[in-house]
Amino acid sequence: MKHAPQMLCRLLDLLIARGLLLGLVVWLFSAPSFAANPGKPAGPSASPQEVLQSSVKNWVAQSRKVPADQVSLAPMDARVKVRACDKPLNMDLPFASAETVRVRCERPVWQQFVRVSVVGKAPEIQAQAKPETPAEPTKRWVLVASMPLQRGMMLNETHVRRAQVDASVMPVNVLEQPSEVLHAEVVRDVRSGAPLRSHDIRPTVLVKRGQMVLMSVGQSQGFQISARVEALQDGRFGEQIKLKNRDSGRELSGRVQGPNQVVGL
Repeated sequence: MKHAPQMLCRLLDLLIARGLLLGLVVWLFSAPSFAANPGKPAGPSASPQEVLQSSVKNWVAQSRKVPADQVSLAPMDARVKVRACDKPLNMDLPFASAETVRVRCERPVWQQFVRVSVVGKAPEIQAQAKPETPAEPTKRWVLVASMPLQRGMMLNETHVRRAQVDASVMPVNVLEQPSEVLHAEVVRDVRSGAPLRSHDIRPTVLVKRGQMVLMSVGQSQGFQISARVEALQDGRFGEQIKLKNRDSGRELSGRVQGPNQVVGL
């Protein structure tokens, strides 16, 4: 019996060791992983319309100092196709009401008007002192037809002119610069003197399928090489189309830059 205290001590040491081991195992399985979580796979690239809407939301949220989820956008006209912009979009408030945001693109040149609203906050109106006499209507420089424009007509700068009109009766999506009608055609009749809107025109077909077109490459590198290739599809200004070298049979891609003219990609 004299060894009983020693055996009891060993038994206690064994139980303590097993308890510590069990606690370590439980901690390892319950502790959060230290491995870096893999990032979510990147979603598909946003469409030009999604980029425009997201940019407008963020711009309004920053300028009005509200969360972006409080900014709502009115549905856009389904007939208006938003084109991709090669440069950051520019936004401003062209009217007295803060409910209409104008979105501009420098390259290619286009603009869109988007109606917005902020939940729980009344639209901000530019403060104006009450005049003792009726104020003169606000004028705005816009693009108007210098002659009757018929559907299908290819436009140039002689078909339009800039004029000052009353901004209070101005429709949305009105064009402002003659350069905006270059390489465009009319999709509906427009009377002389009427403001020209973005959905009154569309880029015209400058390259037709089966035609031989002039393709240029190397302009950005300081040199230029030109070759005659066959267009495998129709193309409007700024669109990317498929081409074919008849001599080698090789298929190429190019961007339409003018009548029967493309730039190689």
